[in-house]
Amino acid sequence: RMNIFVTVGFENFPFDRLVRVVDEGAEKGSIPPPILIQTGHSGYQPRFCPWKRFLTFDDFFSYLKKADIVVCHAGVGTTLLTLSLRKIPILFPRRAKYHEHVDDHQKEFTQKMEEQGKILAAYDGRELLRVVKQYDSLISKLEFFSPPIKPFLLETHLERLLRAYLSAKERKR
Repeated sequence: RMNIFVTVGFENFPFDRLVRVVDEGAEKGSIPPPILIQTGHSGYQPRFCPWKRFLTFDDFFSYLKKADIVVCHAGVGTTLLTLSLRKIPILFPRRAKYHEHVDDHQKEFTQKMEEQGKILAAYDGRELLRVVKQYDSLISKLEFFSPPIKPFLLETHLERLLRAYLSAKERKR
């Protein structure tokens, strides 16, 4: 059985489009359990698979390590951390036209990483379901990429960023 971890990252924008596609895929059996979705600021609450709004860095890292498939927003930190664990993520970039981010830098990043054969990409829901279903055959065609950073250094850097973000969020309350 595959473990699928879906993360929208920690952007201060909802990413209902990704959360809804995965939840509806779980309902229809297109995405097999077990699945965990980290939903962040999304308003859509999954009905057909477990979810958590935010995770501690340790939990986030643990889910990444356990996952057979990582589906994520196209954040550079999440992408590099996933690659540092020798996993090929499926990037589903946030788009400005859906008010998921301020611009389309995630789409541009995804296209560049896809052109270089470093990740798998999906730009809409139908494509995401297809890529998840064909994941094993698709990754077998890629040459594995290891980012030029030691995993423990990246983990430390991302942990500091996440702690600072969560601390700032707490101070706002």
